[in-house]
Amino acid sequence: MLRKLEKYEVLDEIGHGGMATVYRARDSSLDRLVALKVLHPHLQRTIEARARFTREAKSVAKLHHPHILEIYDYSGEASDETYIAAELLTGPTLKAFIPERKQIPPEIAACIALQLADALSEAHEKGIIHRDVKPENVLIHQDRCVKLTDFGIAHMVDTHTFTATGQILGSPGHMAPEQIESGDCDVRSDVFSLGTVLYFCATGRLPFIGRNAHHLLKLLLEGDYPDPLRLRPEIGADLAGIMKKALSRSPPNRYQSADEMAFELKAFLAEMGIDDPDALLARYFSDPAQVASQLETQALRRLLSIGAEAAKADNIPKAQAVLSRALAIDEGNERALRLLGSLGRRRRRLAVGLAAVGAIVLVLAIAGYATWRRNIEPATEAETTLESETQATDEETLAARSPEVASDDGIAPATNSTEARSSNATGGRRWVVFKPTPPNVSISVDGDPPRPYGPDFQGIRLKAGRHVFRFVGAEDCCEERVIRRQISAGSQDLELAVRLRYKPARLYLKGPAPRDASVQITLPGNRTVSGRIREILRIPMRALNASAQVKIQAPGYLTYKSVVNLRAGGDLTEHSFTLERRGKTP
Repeated sequence: MLRKLEKYEVLDEIGHGGMATVYRARDSSLDRLVALKVLHPHLQRTIEARARFTREAKSVAKLHHPHILEIYDYSGEASDETYIAAELLTGPTLKAFIPERKQIPPEIAACIALQLADALSEAHEKGIIHRDVKPENVLIHQDRCVKLTDFGIAHMVDTHTFTATGQILGSPGHMAPEQIESGDCDVRSDVFSLGTVLYFCATGRLPFIGRNAHHLLKLLLEGDYPDPLRLRPEIGADLAGIMKKALSRSPPNRYQSADEMAFELKAFLAEMGIDDPDALLARYFSDPAQVASQLETQALRRLLSIGAEAAKADNIPKAQAVLSRALAIDEGNERALRLLGSLGRRRRRLAVGLAAVGAIVLVLAIAGYATWRRNIEPATEAETTLESETQATDEETLAARSPEVASDDGIAPATNSTEARSSNATGGRRWVVFKPTPPNVSISVDGDPPRPYGPDFQGIRLKAGRHVFRFVGAEDCCEERVIRRQISAGSQDLELAVRLRYKPARLYLKGPAPRDASVQITLPGNRTVSGRIREILRIPMRALNASAQVKIQAPGYLTYKSVVNLRAGGDLTEHSFTLERRGKTP
């Protein structure tokens, strides 16, 4: 025993935060173990700190929910030390649990998020906003459920993560943009934070990861995070859509309540044949490996059934979405491929049926187009807007994956291997040789920590079977890529060629200019993109670094030209300019 605090025997420290220390303690009156959270001594002397701790403790004590930490006791305002006694939870936090599992089934991620959404809904009904929903504040209890902790204290923590000037000192990786910009929070702020937890559970990483606090803030404020389907296609479009809505930059575009998000999660689980999410989650926590295997088999069977029904009903988008997820789970599944093939034939028949109607529409459109064409100034072939430039980049990536050209994520026997490693075939193993573009990447194999690609790590010997490769660009220059491949045993090296898409560079032009000023950015290869003054321009990149010409034009002003250096995915590049009026005498 460390010491005695009133009726509590303090046994050992189990947690330490910016506001309080948490101890495992015994309630000598009731002879039960509790978690005892004690306000730090330097805050004990602050009247405001004690008052807020008191107010928040009383508020949280009103909450009685199976997925919220239960409050047992409170010290009272007259106590020499301010503390809260709560139930002692048994399991690890989500932050500790998820990395150990490498990847959990998407349905389990949805079950976890559903329990948290229900907990938040209970709190919101009582007028309490959590403000600090994150994996560290979610604990697994008795191998059966998750519980949300640290209710009410987050507001206190937030005030101590800002300086007097409002600079954020702590990591805001789960905070809603409006919480960073103005400090204003409502229930939708908790929805955003819950979205980050769901993303973490489903993909194994946080949506917003910055090189430093400043970069992290920018990513959050711009809503810039990797598409979850690119990181892990097995998630499927439906669950990815729930994440994206919860993580919307603007609060009106999110779920307007935790209840609304819970409804969508229940619908997703019900479609996958899961009627009792709580029971499923308890089974998973008891035996993660076995339940994960069962869920994968069940999900594949269910997806194929849903895909067949959608195809029969001519619901092509739905069929494509679920069958794509089925193929992500079981690459080369014959039934999924047959169903997708039937969708292609249906589309061709539909195209033939619409051809006659299209011909009539085309005749009418030609006359209108000719009139419209006479009223506009022709654009050069290289010109495009920022939006269409981004689209072109997507098309180029898709083209690079087609069978007619070298695959950018294909796996094939290496043609330049100097010698075959005869030991590869022993024990059903094979060498996989990495060929990443760009080469400045780190590579994770089967969920292990990423290793930098270079002279000491250019390949790996793997057992025959299905493997997962994750490629991460250095200094956040590229979009992450996750590739799943079936590796067969053999003596010849297999080459895994992967091309990462460069993230856009960001440019902000500062200077006095009329509203009708036009901006033209010319990139290497005479690629031209356009934009406007006083907005962050996202410039598609085909290399890590590039020099670009900036041209600004406005009626009555001389054309401004300059050169800027851009970096893919780098910090915001700011460029100052001054426009000179025509006819101005020196």
